[in-house]
Amino acid sequence: MGRSVLANLVAPQIPSIIDPNDPDGVVATGTHLNDLEVRVPLWPVPAGPGDSDLLELFWSGAGLGQPVDAISFPGPVDASLFPVLMRIDKALLQPDGRYQIDYRVTSDTGSVAASDVRIVTIDTRPPSYNQQLLALLLPTDLVGSITDTYLASHNDQVELRLPTPVYLEAEDGDVVDLYWSQNNPPTSSVVASKTVTQADIDAADIRIDLPGDVIRAPGKDGLYYATYKVRDRAGNETQTFSRETAVAVMLKPLPGGDLPEPEFPDTGLDGYINCSHEPWKGIRVRILFVRNLFEYQDEITLFWQGYRTLNGRDPIAGTEGTFVRSISAQNVADGYLDILVEPFIPHIEPMIEGSALAVYRLVKFSGQSGGSYEGLVKINRKWPDGEVCGPTRLIGIRGTPSGRRCGFCGQCRRFLAGLFRAQGRGGR
Repeated sequence: MGRSVLANLVAPQIPSIIDPNDPDGVVATGTHLNDLEVRVPLWPVPAGPGDSDLLELFWSGAGLGQPVDAISFPGPVDASLFPVLMRIDKALLQPDGRYQIDYRVTSDTGSVAASDVRIVTIDTRPPSYNQQLLALLLPTDLVGSITDTYLASHNDQVELRLPTPVYLEAEDGDVVDLYWSQNNPPTSSVVASKTVTQADIDAADIRIDLPGDVIRAPGKDGLYYATYKVRDRAGNETQTFSRETAVAVMLKPLPGGDLPEPEFPDTGLDGYINCSHEPWKGIRVRILFVRNLFEYQDEITLFWQGYRTLNGRDPIAGTEGTFVRSISAQNVADGYLDILVEPFIPHIEPMIEGSALAVYRLVKFSGQSGGSYEGLVKINRKWPDGEVCGPTRLIGIRGTPSGRRCGFCGQCRRFLAGLFRAQGRGGR
């Protein structure tokens, strides 16, 4: 008597799929490194005594119509073997993409039953791929430092925003993990997470909250860094932390108000740093210890920003710098701490006829902190004849410290240039 297995067979089971209800069938990262396991349940009418069934597994990444695995079952089929394990060779699990898996059962009479298709998505690329994530954006109304007053008026949190455009290959279901630490890269664990939705991506507006409890937890004021990583549904995570966002925390203010502005001990009487001061060797900033507030092992963080104008207006992107120093016993004895702003590139070189603002924050070993007023230094890197000075222009050759041209030096330079040209060594 003939037998038919024609039926609507259920889709195969893929244990590596993270969420069984996920229609895309995203598998965990690393799945492609091994053969893919597939489990096939027993079909409704298996072979009986004297009959046999052929089970074939199909993968859309293989050749058209070619099974990737097959098992023959003589009757009567043992139901205890099911769901039966089949495999797809790892060599077929590439490149990344969406694939279809189905199976077919063929009886010895030639009747064939096909299963429903199961989608499997293989994704091995992390969000943003090989590009470092850009720094988080602070709220526009957060000016200066995070204070108790700010937290009280903002639901005890700081809302951070990912920059636009949205990171490369952003997808619904990505998770943004936020880190908050005084070290960069961070040494702490994740402090908050945000699951990205398609609506967030479409609006190019992804935000994550930094809780007030996290900000207060260290019990210490100072400079902190907010960074983040992104991982997708497959578990792929960005290879590095994002660029950092520096944020000052001031929950334990020092008594007496703001600290005095930093000084620039190497400026001339006119308040300028010019060519005679050789700014390519760095610019010295001095912090005077006042009000008996500066003690051994306290920490000072100096912030530096260059400007195109002489009055601290029109900032030059890329000139900013942050310099952290611990107060030594010698500093306490001297009554001051000097910080050398360097290297020349990028912190000083862009200012030809410009200025820089320096401001510092004192964080005491006890956790209290205070900030200073801004100190302004004017920078002029032009000789009287208009030529720009720099590390390749020695003062003794271009001019005297007073700014006058050196006639004898010019004669020597012309003589040497002619000699080098005669020897084929260039004209400078």
